[in-house]
Amino acid sequence: MYPSYYALRRVNPYRGVVHYVDIGEAIAHTFDGHTWHLRADDGYGLIRPVGVWEEGVGLKLGQPAGLGDIIAALETRPALPFPMFDTNELWLLDRESGLPLALLATQRGVVNGIEKMACEWYPFALTYTGFRSSVLAQRDAITANPSDAHRDFVARTVNQAARPHAMTQWFKRGQDGIGNGMMGLRLPYEWRSRQMRAEDFPELLVRESWNSRLEQSVINDYHRCLAPLLLLWPRLSPATRARLEVEACEKPHWLSRVYRLLPTMLNPAQIQAGLVAAKLEQAQAGYSDAGIGGGQDDFTQLG
Repeated sequence: MYPSYYALRRVNPYRGVVHYVDIGEAIAHTFDGHTWHLRADDGYGLIRPVGVWEEGVGLKLGQPAGLGDIIAALETRPALPFPMFDTNELWLLDRESGLPLALLATQRGVVNGIEKMACEWYPFALTYTGFRSSVLAQRDAITANPSDAHRDFVARTVNQAARPHAMTQWFKRGQDGIGNGMMGLRLPYEWRSRQMRAEDFPELLVRESWNSRLEQSVINDYHRCLAPLLLLWPRLSPATRARLEVEACEKPHWLSRVYRLLPTMLNPAQIQAGLVAAKLEQAQAGYSDAGIGGGQDDFTQLG
């Protein structure tokens, strides 16, 4: 089997983009473009971890016997980032407009089984408590009884816009952003084959236009928090990418983990300044060059 090189998004909650080198009987994946985790068929039909391969080092963990083909595919891989293959997208729909509201899932290939489709959107894993919204923090400062976790405010805002009877729909997205409707949950029959314009879809994870200024500001803070990971998407408008590049530099340690996977940079000098800031943070905290770790603010804690 010829090697296949592709990328898939990790959504609901969103945790970035995973890149794969796939040769059938073995597969390697990376979250940062530096460290690759190898998995292979154990001979009994199960795919199990078999090693770790690191850029500039080679096989760091595991035995080389039987891994020659996947290592060769890694060593001869095309430049990162790889093309995204998860062109099927499952969207939570706004109850009033019927338009896509929040991204629930993505999938490559054929979409099967609507009975297992999620109908609730999650901004972060339940164990992650590091998200803070500046506008909610201001409100909490003048309120006798501070609101609940900022993460929960985001989840409630988005999911309530779809309730009480949440509808979802799969769309096949083209390179032009147009979405061709497919199956879904609680869909009117005539919507099953509808076609949606690119501008009908949120550009990022969640719709950013809201009637309440508070809600809109909190959703903007949510996307700002995930800016380094959202920059990994190839189909962003120049205005959105420029905004995210500025916001990504506010989280230099996250940016340093994923910069190898950026499809493009509008302001390379700005990104480089963010990477320098990350190195300074690493030096102060005693982190290794291989990656930033530690605590609730590490993106690996998102889920």
